[in-house]
Amino acid sequence: MKVSRDQITGAVIVTLGIFVFAMISTFKVPFTASYPGPKALPGLAAVGFVICGAGIFLEGCKNKEQKTFLVKEGWIKLIINIAAIALYILAMQFIGFFISTPIYLYCLSTWYAKGYVTKPVSRIIFSAAMTLVIFLAYQVAFGYQLPMGIFG
Repeated sequence: MKVSRDQITGAVIVTLGIFVFAMISTFKVPFTASYPGPKALPGLAAVGFVICGAGIFLEGCKNKEQKTFLVKEGWIKLIINIAAIALYILAMQFIGFFISTPIYLYCLSTWYAKGYVTKPVSRIIFSAAMTLVIFLAYQVAFGYQLPMGIFG
């Protein structure tokens, strides 16, 4: 039996979900109904990974013709995206959330806007608004502290 790309992808996603479960099990904060704590969001994401990964895996079990997955340019974009995320996470530790997030979102929206006519002002407004939404969700609604970097 030939292993399909969907089976590999599904298995990797399920493995990532299990890995996240293993990582959050090391958190010392108890998970209660009154205060779910820092385990809630990663735990929910892990459940989603396992369910979606299993669905992708099962869909890959069907015999169907496979199309070309990514051409060379697609692989380059994927690697650039992963590097950008890693750089963003690193930048957050040094210069903080409020500087690195709008810069990251502006660069990302500019990169994905290629081929479309967008004004820089609209991307700046989008970046600032999304930074504010993320801040309100984490800091105000959930009470989590965001990285302040050298300013905190």
